[in-house]
Amino acid sequence: MARTARAKRGKTSTGKKSAAKKPASRKSPSKRRKGAAKGGAGASSPRFVRDLLVRGEAAKPDAKGKLPLEATHVITSEQPDGSVTVERVRFKLS
Repeated sequence: MARTARAKRGKTSTGKKSAAKKPASRKSPSKRRKGAAKGGAGASSPRFVRDLLVRGEAAKPDAKGKLPLEATHVITSEQPDGSVTVERVRFKLS
């Protein structure tokens, strides 16, 4: 018994597509992050900032406004209690 070309390729005998798929139940990423901080305005955790300082990845700009090559975050402000606010400026250059 010879097989037809369709049977060899694994297609159905009718050649029709399956029923229409129902829409995904997951929300799109833009809707999921609706409450997230915009433009990096959210507060970084104290542990994260402390670790940046220890690794040397957060620094103040020099007199010309440039950061050291190993810095990925700029220190934007310092509070009286010694804590700092950082802002990401670039990815790691390694």
